Amino acid sequence: IGLTTATSSAFNISAAAAIKVAFTTQPASTNAGSAIAGPPSVTVQDNFGNTVTSSSASITIAIGNNPGGGSLSGTLTMNATSGVASFSNLSVNKSGAGYTLTASATGLTSATSGGFNIAAGAAAKLAYTTAPGNSAAGNTIAGPPTVTVQDSFGNTVTSSTASITLAIGTNPGSGTLSGTTTKNAVLGVANFNDLSVEKSGTGYTLAASATGLTGATSSAFNVSAGAANKLAFSVQPGNAGA
Repeated sequence: IGLTTATSSAFNISAAAAIKVAFTTQPASTNAGSAIAGPPSVTVQDNFGNTVTSSSASITIAIGNNPGGGSLSGTLTMNATSGVASFSNLSVNKSGAGYTLTASATGLTSATSGGFNIAAGAAAKLAYTTAPGNSAAGNTIAGPPTVTVQDSFGNTVTSSTASITLAIGTNPGSGTLSGTTTKNAVLGVANFNDLSVEKSGTGYTLAASATGLTGATSSAFNVSAGAANKLAFSVQPGNAGA
């Protein structure tokens, strides 16, 4: 009390020894095949969370939680620059909710990112997700045949309401396809549950098409004769002498 206070000259506190890595920019949700937003950045830190700017540690990124069975592409290993590595070209090919990334470096405690989602990319093609099964002539084709709108990585495009048309592809019995042959996808999927073919044959296929999308051909299925119903002359009698 009664004395004038004093302020010292400036001094610096540097980071302690590198001990861990941490995600300082979290990965954000994006579409399959597109660069993960953020971009994810990993920092070398001391025990107090300070950036160790002298570090050039080699940091490797991998998928942690993998709800869609996806693969991580891009530059997966980078050397830190001034203690920081930014992974700007990472992508995941399969849609799913709740992916995480892990970051590791030799001698340092690893880190796990927050969760992020991968949505399907743009609609690109059709695919049979339930193939047609064998049936009897005139009966509903088993399965039933189900066609899905997918992106280029095989993810279902749940936003699609594309109009999908089925027709006979390979036609060993010269049959005709009956039923509702055109349907709009619901959540990216069209289920054709009332189709039938009236002629028996081995190795029929169905072709699926939609405007602007690559079509698909089903695996082969067989149509057998239905229940016995009538008699018919398959060879007509010809003229003869008495």
